[in-house]
Amino acid sequence: MTNRRQIFSLTLLALLCLLPARLQAQKFVQAYSSISALNATFWTIQDAGFAKQEGIDTELVYIPSSSTVAQATLAGEVMISPANGQVIVDVGLQGGDLVAMGGITNVVAFYIMATPEIKTVNDLKGKTVGVTRFGSSGDVGIRMFLTKYGLEPIKDVPLVQFGGLPEIATAMSKRTVHAAAFSQPMAYHAQQGGAHMIANLSKENIPFLHVGITTTRKFVRERRSQAKAYLRAYGRAVHFMHTRKEEAKAIISKYTKIKDPAILEGSLVYGYDFIEKVPLVKPPAFQISIEDSAKKNPKAKTAKPEQFYDNSLVQELIDEGFFTKLWGKSPL
Repeated sequence: MTNRRQIFSLTLLALLCLLPARLQAQKFVQAYSSISALNATFWTIQDAGFAKQEGIDTELVYIPSSSTVAQATLAGEVMISPANGQVIVDVGLQGGDLVAMGGITNVVAFYIMATPEIKTVNDLKGKTVGVTRFGSSGDVGIRMFLTKYGLEPIKDVPLVQFGGLPEIATAMSKRTVHAAAFSQPMAYHAQQGGAHMIANLSKENIPFLHVGITTTRKFVRERRSQAKAYLRAYGRAVHFMHTRKEEAKAIISKYTKIKDPAILEGSLVYGYDFIEKVPLVKPPAFQISIEDSAKKNPKAKTAKPEQFYDNSLVQELIDEGFFTKLWGKSPL
């Protein structure tokens, strides 16, 4: 009986010792929401093995548009996603548990592509413009663009949902939609269908959390070590994109189906221009979303940017010297 108790005790102790490691290895789903070079960090984390290197087991899925992927994150079907700042603010004002634990792109970074007969923004009046989903980054970007030039979205320029950028590019080639906001390399697909660029929003420097490392506060609270490991994987993915260009372009090619070397190079450079090496969320990127929400939601009038993001994990990595060691100098 004593021997049995000793064996049972030793077995129980062994299981308890193994428990943290088993929990650490628990798989979770990460998602990307568009065929855009701005989502390349998600592809690279998965395909270059940085999640595994950091001791996390991830599965990568494609869920078109920020608003849709945000709902999947809220439902617990996805743990980490690229939901944008407008979605996070709108969900948060309704009591939802979304938070940006990092910022991949803190400005609007789109090309406005249009069919040949559209020469200027004013030509869009009365013409249909495509978006993936209402509330998506492209939807927010096109609304900002139209408003800046005195056109009221919906009233002056009808907006129609198409689900994804490939669908919008196809619709433009058939002239069933006249313009849309594209990132690289999907702007190339639109161009192949006859579209041309009428505006480069990246030059406008409009603050906006275009792509966030979005999760729930519950995930950050209950699985903080995994969340931090994911941010380390992100840092390694960005470094990989800058230092191992040919391998990075091969990953972009896999997800975008682009083979043209010049377009792949352009997509990578587009990523360099807007993907943060240190993914701190910048408060102005949320302030603009709060101001937009305040037009229709009184709760937004007293909201503060810090309600919707948590930079604590990125700051811990900065303080530990992770990014400085990775790049050989401070990338800030």
